[in-house]
Amino acid sequence: MGDARCGWCGDPLPESAARGRRYCHPAQRQAAWRARRRWRAAAEARKEMVLVGAELLAHVRAAAQHTDDTPWRGKAAAGRHCAAVAHVPGLAGQLVHSAVLADRRAGASWAQIGAGLGISAEAARGRYGRTRGSPPGACEGR
Repeated sequence: MGDARCGWCGDPLPESAARGRRYCHPAQRQAAWRARRRWRAAAEARKEMVLVGAELLAHVRAAAQHTDDTPWRGKAAAGRHCAAVAHVPGLAGQLVHSAVLADRRAGASWAQIGAGLGISAEAARGRYGRTRGSPPGACEGR
C-alpha cells in the first residue's frame, strides 16, 4: 500500500493503514464529504449559469451576423447594431450573478469570489451578497 495517497491532502497513507482507507484522518474524510455535498448543492446554480451563458452566446452570434457589409437605406438602418446588442449587458450581469451563486453554494469564500472578479471581498459581498431569485441565505456572508 506504499503508493496509496490520501484523497484529501495527497500525502502517502502509512503502511499500517487499514485496508480500504482513503484518508489520513477522520477530519479529512469529513471535509471531503462536505466538499462533495457543497458541490452537489451547487449543481442547480451551475445549470442556470450554463443556460444564461448559452443565451448570451446566442445573442452575441446574432449581433455578429448583423455586421455584414450590406449598406442599408432609410431609417431601418439607424440603430440596428445597438438593437442587436441591447440585451448583452443584462445577460452578462445575469451570468456573473449565476456564477457567484454557484461558487457560494460550492463553498467559495467572498475573498475567493472577489479575487476572481478583480474586486475586494467586501465589495463582492456588498454587490452580490443578496442576489435576487436565490433562496434566503444562499449567498449571504458567513
